[in-house]
Amino acid sequence: MSRRRAAVLALAAVLLATLSAGSCAPHNTPAPAQTPDDDVSYEEVPTGNPNENPRERLNVVPVPKGTSPRGVEFSDAGTGYALFSSCVAGGACQVGLVITLDGGYSWVNRKLPFDDAIDVDMRLGRGNVLIIKAAPDGYFISRDTGRTFERRPLTPPPVELNLADQQYSVGCQDTAATGCPDAQPWIVGDDGSRGPLPSRPSGQIEWTGLTAAANGTLWLAGRVKNGASPATGATVGVWSSTDKGRTWKAQGTAQASPAAAVIRPVVASDNSDVWLVGPQYAAEAAFNRDGAVIAWTEASSMREVAQVFNAEVLPNRRLLVASGQGVWVVDSGQRVRDTGARLIFRLRRLDATTILGYPAQQSGDVWLCTVDLNGCDWAHVGVSAR
Repeated sequence: MSRRRAAVLALAAVLLATLSAGSCAPHNTPAPAQTPDDDVSYEEVPTGNPNENPRERLNVVPVPKGTSPRGVEFSDAGTGYALFSSCVAGGACQVGLVITLDGGYSWVNRKLPFDDAIDVDMRLGRGNVLIIKAAPDGYFISRDTGRTFERRPLTPPPVELNLADQQYSVGCQDTAATGCPDAQPWIVGDDGSRGPLPSRPSGQIEWTGLTAAANGTLWLAGRVKNGASPATGATVGVWSSTDKGRTWKAQGTAQASPAAAVIRPVVASDNSDVWLVGPQYAAEAAFNRDGAVIAWTEASSMREVAQVFNAEVLPNRRLLVASGQGVWVVDSGQRVRDTGARLIFRLRRLDATTILGYPAQQSGDVWLCTVDLNGCDWAHVGVSAR
């Protein structure tokens, strides 16, 4: 009985479709779906992650054939960009830009506002500011995930480029300089303006690092110039500020080895844990009940790590260190290799629970770390052209 009823219903559907197709009556069918806006160009459909493993988000993306990835950047755990190009001498580059809003599971193509560039590059600034250099046309800046762009000249470079650098840093007044004898602490504002701290601790200090917690607490470190022989090691002074650098509170000193030339502070997002990190050196702050540092305790396992690129604080008083020897998880008693980060050489914190890992060489691959109580849960995001 059920089979006969199904057959009758199927035949009725066919007849209805046939009669509708030949009818002269006005059609009341819905209008077709609106095509994508001009600011988004799709080739077929957005790519989807073909791998069911959420830790392997690999995609062939809709960019010109023969192009290669110039880089992949993320502004948060969901929003990322990948720029592809292929350039030959004497001709314009083929360029493609794709974005993801779901952490690299799927990508869509964005239409670029130029077509005759002979050199292209991409930077991603704080606040999700996308900056694409397309010589000789200029810089193209987007604040809405590549839907619209604002054109700027090549010279002078746009101030938004500062947003792609660290918000808090120690360096030269000329950002293009490779070194200077009097490196100073700098802050980049939300508008991209770069300026010195409102004030600094007094004394003869060779500044080495400046950072901030999510609540705005600044941590500043520097080698104290006391006239001692360099062979005796370095005395590293540390200060904190809760009023954007107007006043400073001394947070003790640490003794580092002579090899630890540059010691930088690294702080947890909630300001609950602070470390000093440098070549062959790491030390964790011990706080009293008032929140003042009473001692800096060295993690001796770091003495064998000579080349340190950068580091980020993990929960449970641990440190994630990117070095020339790989990525390590360090605590007060040991140093353990992070096997999920074996291809990572540089780290960048995106927010309290997300860290981005970069490979040694420019490619279409990055790694997203979801921070939990156990450390990093890494996901590989990879894109390639057809």
